[in-house]
Amino acid sequence: MATGSLVCKAVTRRSDSVTAQEKGMLILKTNPETHEAREMMDLLWVEVQRYYSFEAPNPMKPGDFQGDRAAFWVAKSDNVVAGSIAIAPLNGNEAELDVMYVRPEYRRAGIAKELLKTLESFAKDKGFERIKLRAGEPQVEAVKFYQGRGFARIPPFGKWTSDPTAWCFEKTI
Repeated sequence: MATGSLVCKAVTRRSDSVTAQEKGMLILKTNPETHEAREMMDLLWVEVQRYYSFEAPNPMKPGDFQGDRAAFWVAKSDNVVAGSIAIAPLNGNEAELDVMYVRPEYRRAGIAKELLKTLESFAKDKGFERIKLRAGEPQVEAVKFYQGRGFARIPPFGKWTSDPTAWCFEKTI
């Protein structure tokens, strides 16, 4: 079983795990060094390169999602890893959402919503007040998803300030 996993009832929100029994989905906090976590990072990176028409080595580092105020989750449906999400601290009260990815065949099933709820619960528990993220114009579905969940567009932040393709968003939690 994944590191730090805990099975909870569907109506219970905890930052380690949530069972969405009606969808047959389990969200597990896991070590970002696992094969499953790395696979999600790689699948997301392939999609990013396709959206932005470039090729480069994957810059995501599992170590960014380790520590007391960082985490990585995978969503499993019938024992298949269907999606992922991660959080990394930016400063004392801000964190960055990263590695939000749902396999195409599992999209529009509520998995991204459950992943985001899990991340937000964890962020609140860890004392974060704001969650930031980076998306971009080619990621139409992602932008709509985040805006529909209360994220507002902000100027590029941190490592994204020099990226002309970066559309950054923030949500106060």
